[in-house]
Order: sequence, then C-alpha cells, then structure tokens
Amino acid sequence: MKTLSLILISFVIIISVSCQKNDDIGENTTDKITIDSLVANYYTVIAWDTTTITCYATGDSLIYGWECDHGNFNGSGTQIRYAAGECCVGINTITCSISNRLGIVSESIKIEVTSYFQK
Repeated sequence: MKTLSLILISFVIIISVSCQKNDDIGENTTDKITIDSLVANYYTVIAWDTTTITCYATGDSLIYGWECDHGNFNGSGTQIRYAAGECCVGINTITCSISNRLGIVSESIKIEVTSYFQK
C-alpha cells in the first residue's frame, strides 16, 4: 500500500511540475512591444490645418494601426498626418495601436482643433 501511495504522489508531483507554464521558452525579449512616445508637431491646430503625429516604439515585427474619434488622417506605419474640419472643433483623440505575435498595446494623444472662424 505504501508503494502505491508513493507512486501516486510521485505521479501527481510530476504532472503538476510539467504543467507549469514557462514564459521564457522561445520568447525573444525584443519581440515585446513598448511605446516609447506618441508625439505631435502641433497639439493645437486650426480647423482644416494638419499636424504630424509620430509613434516611437520598440519591438520586432511591429504592425501599426491608427484610429481617430473625429477628423481624418493620411499615412500609416510610424507616422500619420491628422486633420479635422470645422465640425470637429474641440479635443479629439487619436490612438495608435501596435501589435505583433506577442500581443497588442496602444496609446492615445489629444489634439485640440480650434475654429477657423475665430475672432
């Protein structure tokens, strides 16, 4: 009976140790995504004017995605050119999302759009 108990305990220990996840296996630390900064040439623009927004990030095989809640942008990758019309006066949010095989991270920036018709 003692032998059977020892075998069963050994089996449980082996199974529990072999099922532990090791996050370091096959993972290259340069694959980890880090957004170092998200910057704009101008944080306040007049309606219909533009500002360049650049995302500085580290990691391998990075895929960039951009979104804005108002206005529009041209470009892709690490840099876009953002513009908004008179209908978008106020604080607008532009988000850069970066992904690779390890996951996705994102950061947002606020751009103030002022009216072209200001006094």
